[in-house]
Amino acid sequence: MRSGWARGATAVAGLLLAASATAGCDDGGSGGAGGRGGGSGGGSAAGGVVSGPPLRFLPVEREEPGPCPSGATDAYADTPTGQTGGTGQAGQSCLYVDPDAGMTVRRTQSAKASFDEQYSQGYVVTIGLGSADAARFGQLTGKLAQRQSPQNRLAMVRGAKLLSAPSVASAIPGGKVQISGSFTKEKAEQLARDLGGVSP
Repeated sequence: MRSGWARGATAVAGLLLAASATAGCDDGGSGGAGGRGGGSGGGSAAGGVVSGPPLRFLPVEREEPGPCPSGATDAYADTPTGQTGGTGQAGQSCLYVDPDAGMTVRRTQSAKASFDEQYSQGYVVTIGLGSADAARFGQLTGKLAQRQSPQNRLAMVRGAKLLSAPSVASAIPGGKVQISGSFTKEKAEQLARDLGGVSP
């Protein structure tokens, strides 16, 4: 069983994964992706190489309420924003992923947090992928967008930590991915760092 902090989100065509209001520990946040185009200004963590374990994008197969069972494999705790893990917490769920249907990214071109000036929904995190990763990500999100919830969710994982688990509304080509939601500046900056960003 893996732990982390993340919750459902939605992704938009071409460049947006909109995150919902969930987050948890200092290793990540959760989010959803919506089908809206993104624009954001300001910025606080600019990206680079993903240090430590590679970043993995894994399709969610199913979601069950409550904490993940002890010894569960390919399972990640999804904890709502403002909570830090533990058992039996309201809103906590367990996401089971398909590790064989996902993709691994060893390097992100960028990862930064910035204020969402277009929608004024708090802070967003934008990551940039190289051309090869962008093509695979476009194909993966295209498949997920055709599925019903929770199988349209994409778990973003590093090591044993769930960073975010947005829902995908449509294919996201081009390699620019924006995760939006009710992020504070601090949570957005932490997620950017976890996704490969480097603090300025």
